[in-house]
Amino acid sequence: MTAARDTPTKFPRTRFSDDQPKCRVILPPARGGWSEPVLFEWELTAESWTDEHPHSEYNFVIEGQLFVESGGVTVEARAGDVVRVPAGAVGRYWAPKYARLLAVYGPSQGTCSKNLGYEKLPSHQRRRKTARERS
Repeated sequence: MTAARDTPTKFPRTRFSDDQPKCRVILPPARGGWSEPVLFEWELTAESWTDEHPHSEYNFVIEGQLFVESGGVTVEARAGDVVRVPAGAVGRYWAPKYARLLAVYGPSQGTCSKNLGYEKLPSHQRRRKTARERS
């Protein structure tokens, strides 16, 4: 039996990947593109992740401290903050110590993300100054 369009949909809980950084798909992307939000939960522990998406990316920080660099500008986000990286921009996300975040992606025409990169932060790179701190 198919659920009616005006009823809620519950999605099953998924597990964090064994990959680094830790990632959990909450609402998966559809092949070929999607018009609804796609949700992922990420945990970064003295780690950095870089990517370029063909769609906008919003990161809601649940816990910790997250730095996001895109277009030559770095911002700092803490619990309760949201950071957006626009479609087509390369974003670098890092947590000097720890950050847990909810990432919202889309909509997307189905083009693949690129410029993917991961690194464990060396101790001397675990803290970078924000644009506000440098001025």
